[in-house]
Amino acid sequence: MGGPWSAEEIEAARRVKFGVVLDHLGAYYKLDNSYASLDPRRRSVRVQVNFKQRDFRFILTEEKWLNELLPQGDPRRGGGGAIDFVRHLTGLGFVQAVKVCLDAAESRGQH
Repeated sequence: MGGPWSAEEIEAARRVKFGVVLDHLGAYYKLDNSYASLDPRRRSVRVQVNFKQRDFRFILTEEKWLNELLPQGDPRRGGGGAIDFVRHLTGLGFVQAVKVCLDAAESRGQH
């Protein structure tokens, strides 16, 4: 995968909570309280996000995310983990996205 991190650090970056990453990036986000998951056991939530004047609407389920504003079948529509999430929001590459996630976790004492 590349980069100056160990496999353990990359895995830790991948597990950073989405809210921690959004706070670190300075994104505006709001939970959609009207959303009801098809399977309540999965505890999915819908979150409206604005980052650098771009709007997103995500369904977040544990470490998975889906951008509802992209058409079905678009390979960029969803992913897993905070690294993919940061890459989707920011357009950064893998190495930079790992750094953002680790910095976010560090700033919140999530390590």
